[in-house]
Amino acid sequence: MKGKNVEHSGVRIECVGIVENLQDQNRNSTFLQMWKDVEPPGNLTENSNYDFEFLRCEKLHESYHGTIVRVRYYINVVINRSYQKINKEAEFIVQNITPEPENNKCLMMKMGLQEGMQVSMELASVKYHLNDCILAKVQFHRLSDRIKIKLIELTLIRRETVGTGVN
Repeated sequence: MKGKNVEHSGVRIECVGIVENLQDQNRNSTFLQMWKDVEPPGNLTENSNYDFEFLRCEKLHESYHGTIVRVRYYINVVINRSYQKINKEAEFIVQNITPEPENNKCLMMKMGLQEGMQVSMELASVKYHLNDCILAKVQFHRLSDRIKIKLIELTLIRRETVGTGVN
């Protein structure tokens, strides 16, 4: 930018937190928006650095990228001009470190077919972090020779739910 003169009506730095609906952009929800004006209207004639901080910036949600929604945070620098805005955004990641739940007992389930077969499953815990490894044990007990097992299939389903109330 050296040697160029950029006339502007102010420079603003914004901190934004947004839930983006990847299937319907009209349903995006901004839950954090703070800004600081760092340069009054005038001319920029050389490269400039601005120190800034957002005090009491409550980042309630962790960054997340799913199949339906994305929770993202970013810093946006805006140079306002009468005929064109100049935007530059830089995304950052938020991870809320919380202690492991105290009441995270193992889960045991048993099901069966009338004296023919019994299936028992044991999960190491009932609450998992997104990065945790799921440890489980599944046992099949054939109680009768009349039932022939051709296929046993185990499926892990990831379910993502979006919305509030009836939406």
